Amino acid sequence: MNLAQIIEDALTGGPDEDVFVYRLNGVTMNVEIGIHDFERGQKQRVLVDVVTVVSAKDWDGQDSIKTVVDYDYLLDAIAALQARQFDLQETLCGEILSAALTPDAVLAAAVTTRKTEAYKDADSVGLTRFRRKA
Repeated sequence: MNLAQIIEDALTGGPDEDVFVYRLNGVTMNVEIGIHDFERGQKQRVLVDVVTVVSAKDWDGQDSIKTVVDYDYLLDAIAALQARQFDLQETLCGEILSAALTPDAVLAAAVTTRKTEAYKDADSVGLTRFRRKA
């Protein structure tokens, strides 16, 4: 079972309460990130996955983007962060997580970041952060 499924299962246990679980996977960032001297001053490829759990209680069943949460706000937030420098994935992941939780309808979110060029012997090195609104 993957992390997204664990989160979905944990948050969808309410009786007769529908939720939407949105997934945005494999967004590529080019961002300056890292604590080592050789990482400074150059951008690295980072893959981002975001899972948001959204209340469906106000959805009226209309087949319109205006009645649900649009992914564009996440893509815009991730793109804007590429201009910044980060020492840690924990910080980058937290910034994306805060952005993911912005819409009122979002109940919780998980963000995974993966640096794909950190180690020759690994596909990536990554981190997942999760937050649920109070």
